[in-house]
Amino acid sequence: MGPIVLLIGLGIHSIFEGLALGMSENFQGTLLFSIAICMHKGAAAISLGISLTKTFPNKDSFILKLLIVFSMFTPIGVILGCVLETGSKIVEILFSCLAAGSFLYISCSEVIVEEFSQNDYKGWKLFSYGLGIASICGLILMGSHEHESEEGGEQ
Repeated sequence: MGPIVLLIGLGIHSIFEGLALGMSENFQGTLLFSIAICMHKGAAAISLGISLTKTFPNKDSFILKLLIVFSMFTPIGVILGCVLETGSKIVEILFSCLAAGSFLYISCSEVIVEEFSQNDYKGWKLFSYGLGIASICGLILMGSHEHESEEGGEQ
């Protein structure tokens, strides 16, 4: 039942990231969250799809239903985030941290372990892994640079 656990973990992560996106207060934060979600959502869906296909061969309609359920989690989180908008920066930070932490846990305990245990294309996998980390770090730096320039302009 590994893929079901993966679906649940990725679903929880998707709800948290949707909550963080829905609670984002400014355009820059919303844009950066959206880009980050788009950058990794496809990889997560492919990983989940491959895992489901290996576990449930010849059950295409069942797999499709599970992937549709997976695709609904982030929009549900966004709607909840908009409804639960408190205006509190700490709540937005809390859900951002929960999204990041759940992503790290799922990726380190399920996805990365599975991928690097196979010997094929290890160099490309490591390169892609590093490129993904660098891309997300670039987004974080862009966001912090924009935040610093906004604070500098207000003084």
